[in-house]
Amino acid sequence: MNGFQQFLGKIYPPYKFNTLRKEQNELFSAIIQNLPKEFNHLIELKNKTKFLGLSDWDIFPEYKFITQSYPEETLREFTKKGEDYSLSGIQIFSNKSSEWSDVEILVNQGHLSGLRISNSHYELKEFDLTKIQMDAIIKLDFEFPTSEVDLFYDSLEPSLKDRIDSLNFFDIQLGNRTFYAFYDLEDGNYLAVDKKLKVYSLIHDAIPASKLLKMTLSEILDQIESGDFNAGEHVGNRYEKSA
Repeated sequence: MNGFQQFLGKIYPPYKFNTLRKEQNELFSAIIQNLPKEFNHLIELKNKTKFLGLSDWDIFPEYKFITQSYPEETLREFTKKGEDYSLSGIQIFSNKSSEWSDVEILVNQGHLSGLRISNSHYELKEFDLTKIQMDAIIKLDFEFPTSEVDLFYDSLEPSLKDRIDSLNFFDIQLGNRTFYAFYDLEDGNYLAVDKKLKVYSLIHDAIPASKLLKMTLSEILDQIESGDFNAGEHVGNRYEKSA
């Protein structure tokens, strides 16, 4: 049980919490499934993740934070740095007020992150899910606070930062450790650094999954840029040595 579930468990009995989550998921899913074709990637993302609930959001109090769990490959596949925007102009019919309620969705780095429904308690019974309007949908840039991984990237020396694509630089949690991937070895495997800039090979089916390499970040980047680094050979050696 995650922290969000534990928090809600103190407020709602387990049965009521499960019912609330199920109803919130039905409401949220109905909105997402009605998005126009140009946002099919968001529908696909919703279908591949597990909805855990809506919670208060300190940094944006007018929105609810969308809590989800991701299969690892889905998180990587759908993370799009720089894809930060809002979708407004959406409306859903309120049974409570007999009027249309405005809906806004926030997308952060390609992920469904925030939901706002005007004059709502986000309860399923409030709405008619057969009456959702998307005709006037508007996509606008939205500014989110700088993430920890971006702050770490910005802290790198210019001589290193200029050689790493920020759009492909992301964090990976392995056990209780955080790594920052900078080179894709394919099939969910990466070269990464820790917070001390020590270089690791992360191969999820090898033993150990993370292996410290005896070279600096600058040295491995030199090898990659010169073509001396063979990713396939590296992965093969890692599997062979763990067999």
